[in-house]
Amino acid sequence: MDIKSFLNQYKYYVLAIAAGLIVFTYLLVSFINQPEETLSFEYSEDTEDISESAAEPPELPTTVFVEVKGAVVSPGVYELPADARVKNVLDVAVLSENADLLTVNQSAKLTDEMVVYIPYEGEIDDETAVKTFSTAAKENVAAGQVNINTASIAELTTLNGIGEKKAQAILTYREEQGLFTTLEEIKNIPGIGDKTFENLKPYITIN
Repeated sequence: MDIKSFLNQYKYYVLAIAAGLIVFTYLLVSFINQPEETLSFEYSEDTEDISESAAEPPELPTTVFVEVKGAVVSPGVYELPADARVKNVLDVAVLSENADLLTVNQSAKLTDEMVVYIPYEGEIDDETAVKTFSTAAKENVAAGQVNINTASIAELTTLNGIGEKKAQAILTYREEQGLFTTLEEIKNIPGIGDKTFENLKPYITIN
């Protein structure tokens, strides 16, 4: 069979194959020349900062700056841990021999920018100081409760059943054992039993 006869007999098949090749070639060329589509993401530092600030809570200060004046060997500004007490900064500043601590609450918690002034002996009349503290303590009791972790001797003696001896024992306990963690712990003080504690309970706090 010659080529002419073959083409005449199978011309439709040949045309179909040729058309298929043309379509395939067209599609292939179109696919190759098609521009690539890419996904883009614009990085925003502001967005990251906002998300980070929303996710992370603000950090609390870990230190405080306190100025100590008066009857101390080294007056000045000191940086201490945020949970420090007046006694801690006085240990650093070193009390003078003629310092008068009658009006100083050494168990008070320090706050940033606080000024701690230590009077000299004779600078404040003892009777006046006691009256001042007693009046303030009575006002605190009338307004609420006495904080046995921060109260001075004068404040503690405003509580029924607490005299100066027991008040001093409470201060000594705080200095040696640390702050009270529960109200019931005050029963560790000599002379404060269950009955005395029940009478004190409504009027004391550790917060």
